[in-house]
Amino acid sequence: MRITVLGSGTSMGVPTLGCDCDVCQSSDPRNKRLRASILVEHDGCRILVDCGPDFRTQALRVGLPDVDAVLLTHTHTDHVAGLDDLRPYNFLRGHSIPIHGLAGHLSDLRRRFAYAFAPPQPGGGIPDWELQPLSPLEPFALQNLPGLSILPVTVYHGQQEILGFRFGTFAYLTDVSRIPEESLSALDGVEWLITSALRHRPHPTHMSVSEAVELVHRLRPRQAWFTHICHDLDHEETNRNLPDGMALLYDGQVIEA
Repeated sequence: MRITVLGSGTSMGVPTLGCDCDVCQSSDPRNKRLRASILVEHDGCRILVDCGPDFRTQALRVGLPDVDAVLLTHTHTDHVAGLDDLRPYNFLRGHSIPIHGLAGHLSDLRRRFAYAFAPPQPGGGIPDWELQPLSPLEPFALQNLPGLSILPVTVYHGQQEILGFRFGTFAYLTDVSRIPEESLSALDGVEWLITSALRHRPHPTHMSVSEAVELVHRLRPRQAWFTHICHDLDHEETNRNLPDGMALLYDGQVIEA
């Protein structure tokens, strides 16, 4: 399994507009963070986890030829605003794209992208999506990837229930502030973990670095990376102070799991 980091940034991205802090002005490319998303490739299938406002730029950067499915953690703008940019794959590749998520999140897509579910005006082109509801802790397989079981797990983004995903021994958990015990149990045995760590200071809807470190100590993966990072954290400086087996993620990073 190959994981490509399309974006490792928080909702405002890094550099943050109007900010002149050291991280926003940094020349280190690892401090340039588009909105959080990953691409999972397995047996020729390309799975996008979230599709934020930077998706077009991200897809061009990695030369993404097609998308076979999208998994949604939740529907905040920084995780879904790029969904309309999937249209070229519909037109050029001639297929619809399944979007998997919680039923409530899919209902939100129908409201926010109402035009995608209505007949287009003459000459108009609309996305071709297949909305597929998921239930937490009920594993599923994609139609064109039957050999890979994917497990959605409940995590909390403040008071909001959202999803993380386990793919075999790899798990991706973003925008996390708390993980219930049943989900922690379902993550037992994960060897490769990406989870969020917004900054050092506490935040009501995101884990801090110290909270993310505590989670890693609980799950004990072989390697963990932190994503959804704001401009408080310099890549190199933060990594120097993290325990062994933990590091900040960076855009363009490729992980073989």
